[in-house]
Amino acid sequence: MSSKYYRSTIMEVDLERIEHNLSEYKRVVPNKQMIAVIKANGYGLGSTVLAEFLSEKGIDFFAVATLDEAIELRMHGIRDKILVLGAIIPKDINKAIQHRIAVTAPSLNWVKQAKAKVKDKYEKEVWIHIKVNNGFNRQGTNDVGELKQMVEEIKNFKYFKYEGLYSHFSSANEDNDKTSVEYERFKGIIQALEHPPYVHIQNTAGALTIDASVCNAMRIGIGLFGYYPSEFVRQSTDIKLCAAVQLKTKVLDEQFLDENDVVGYGQTYSAKSKEKIVILPIGYADGFTRQMKGYKMIINDSECEVVGNVCMDMTMVRVPDSVQIGDEVTIVSNEDSHTNSLYIYAEHMDSITYEALCLISRRVPRKYVYGDSEFVNNDVLK
Repeated sequence: MSSKYYRSTIMEVDLERIEHNLSEYKRVVPNKQMIAVIKANGYGLGSTVLAEFLSEKGIDFFAVATLDEAIELRMHGIRDKILVLGAIIPKDINKAIQHRIAVTAPSLNWVKQAKAKVKDKYEKEVWIHIKVNNGFNRQGTNDVGELKQMVEEIKNFKYFKYEGLYSHFSSANEDNDKTSVEYERFKGIIQALEHPPYVHIQNTAGALTIDASVCNAMRIGIGLFGYYPSEFVRQSTDIKLCAAVQLKTKVLDEQFLDENDVVGYGQTYSAKSKEKIVILPIGYADGFTRQMKGYKMIINDSECEVVGNVCMDMTMVRVPDSVQIGDEVTIVSNEDSHTNSLYIYAEHMDSITYEALCLISRRVPRKYVYGDSEFVNNDVLK
């Protein structure tokens, strides 16, 4: 990746804040193995940089969604344990063995198919985590008989190592009894099975809202980056998370409108009087979607509204006369109390913080800040 970039739009990631959030989770849940979830390119923040940084801070277990994501980490020198949460195609089991990657077994049929595809040339084991369907109905099985057979099939095959049992909460971010019901169901299933080294069900929200004493590991994703999954979760814990991301750009150009002048595709905005608008180098190809019309960002301490339809590469914003070309624009602030926090940004998008972060495209360089030092990764200029 290159440290050079030739467009002022950038995602700024504060690594000190991530370190703080890691410490907070360790303080609140001190006696469980932390599995840092850095799937989807680390929720858009950059998985390889996050893995390197978190590894330096003591994290030795990561989770991703796909085998490709896991191999990417290996190719960037990450030697810690990696679990693929999504079921891989059975014929690809040899790639997992080759790169020393733990995989998810969603069914007895998958275990048998994967066993049949193993080549003995590697003479290595692959770690298997069995997925329990806890009512989410996305992956896994809740048939105890099938789960017992899976355990035996795995244990009796010399290339497989029974390492984990896990599931996933559907609603740990909500104030209801769904999570406790799911946990009791999971606990009942787990108690009927031989326990492997790792048992885990708690996610970012679940780690803060339910004890889950049957588990000895937890999977933390967006919480590491400083975002509460919901206001209910924020109010349910004394953990103090610090948002790690800012999305910034600079004013690229300006236009001066007379009354009734129109702006952008479809002419959806018409000036009510003489107005000044500025053009920003960000658009829906960067993840700043067309829903962001009307969103207010901060320029020189003023809230400035997006007018007209967001374009693929540019966005128009109504501003005070004092705003000049080259002025810094904070599209997303890392302060929760600000009117352009990621929570407000995602709400305006009619979405959630997870999706809002993941949508920020590879065309936007990532700048990493830690104290007085900083560096940039531009994925476009590899």
